[in-house]
Amino acid sequence: MNSSEPPQQPSPYDSVADYLNFIDGISETVEHLSDQDMADRARRIFGPAELSRPEWGDAQPQLDRAPLTFDDVLRIAMDKWHSPALNMMQITQGYHAMALALARLLGRDANNWYCYATWSSKTITESLSLDGHGLFGTDSSRRTAWTRLRLLVRGAPRSPLGSAYARGVALANRAIFLETVSATIHLMHDGPASYIRVSPESDATPVAPEFLPYLLAEADPRFLGDAATLLSEAVEEDDPVVRAELVLGANIALSAYEQMRMQRVLELRLYRPVRWLTQVWWRSLCSLVTRQPFHRFRLYSTGHEDQPLLTRVLEDLWAAFHTRFFLSLKTPAGKVKVGERLTPSPSTGLTRAWAPIRDKRVRRLAEEFITDDLRGATAGVANWLKYHERMRFIVSYFRLYQNEPTLYDAPFAERIAEELNQRELPEINSADSRRRLDRYPPAMDPDAYEMAHFSLEPFLEMVGL
Repeated sequence: MNSSEPPQQPSPYDSVADYLNFIDGISETVEHLSDQDMADRARRIFGPAELSRPEWGDAQPQLDRAPLTFDDVLRIAMDKWHSPALNMMQITQGYHAMALALARLLGRDANNWYCYATWSSKTITESLSLDGHGLFGTDSSRRTAWTRLRLLVRGAPRSPLGSAYARGVALANRAIFLETVSATIHLMHDGPASYIRVSPESDATPVAPEFLPYLLAEADPRFLGDAATLLSEAVEEDDPVVRAELVLGANIALSAYEQMRMQRVLELRLYRPVRWLTQVWWRSLCSLVTRQPFHRFRLYSTGHEDQPLLTRVLEDLWAAFHTRFFLSLKTPAGKVKVGERLTPSPSTGLTRAWAPIRDKRVRRLAEEFITDDLRGATAGVANWLKYHERMRFIVSYFRLYQNEPTLYDAPFAERIAEELNQRELPEINSADSRRRLDRYPPAMDPDAYEMAHFSLEPFLEMVGL
């Protein structure tokens, strides 16, 4: 930072452990505060590094000086020893490091996919605490009735599945992080054009536990090949307009793959309350009384189309309600609510964002999900679980925010980033281990117990692009 700037004040939450302890109360506490209160609270929690974007001449964050290596990618993806929230923090920081590494090759005229992945991963990180602080914890006396209602509705999907949900979400995100980063990291290290795939269904890997195929849906690998090709060409391209189109195409391709892969995890997230009401609660009660193992995960992960009619109707209604009022993505540029119409970033402008796409390959990728109808393309999503509806919104978001510079901001304060970048992180108790009903002895929650001891390593395959 410039020497003329005032010294940074110590933050009360300047370590990974502190961040995890208070993470659940951060996002909701500030919703009803004034702008000044919000800024003051953010400075106390995150430090000034979260509120200002380094200019080109200023010192860059530590990860910009230490690019992500393939060993780092494997270390993050294989980490089964820490809590789900800490896993997601590592993934968030890894995406940020990848965004900065690609920016050194491509410039910052157009945001690469890992900028967007950083902030979606941070949103997931802040949703994985199960300790209840977000409902009655930090500053609960200042919360409005509407804020409390929002917390109750947001908490309802998290609690029924308990530890298995948090561990399943983190496991799926570790796998997708490995696949999407390994597909493009060769651009920085002159490696082969290939990626590492988690393949529970492959003949070359052992028989997978029942939960793994339920967490990772099939996805078309051609999208990863398209992304690697477009980014390789973008690195060699001198024209910034052409380069921006190639980066946009790579962004679309990477999200098309990632969203296919995430489909079952998203269904697991949004369908759980209905499954709990219709199928699980009384079985859980019997399990508590009889002390017999109860594999709840298979009931939650069974496909929507395989459910009884009443369950399907209730699930569709709940998913639409949750999408409309509660799903959002928090970024340095502001909150993006997926149930409402998209507006362009202040740094982009509508005319620039919606200019015709000249590259045929990029235009073909975009036309798989959106049309030239701006009003239709930017409309809010009715049901986030519908793949093409979700991708239509995401592609429009990429176009409208492609030149938003704040997406390169660091997701965590510098001291937290340094701790996350350590080779050996200290063991930190997760929130789910503090709640008695969510603890997972083998007899009470065998799925969560198996996930806590599961390694992805035997199920990895190197696949050429």
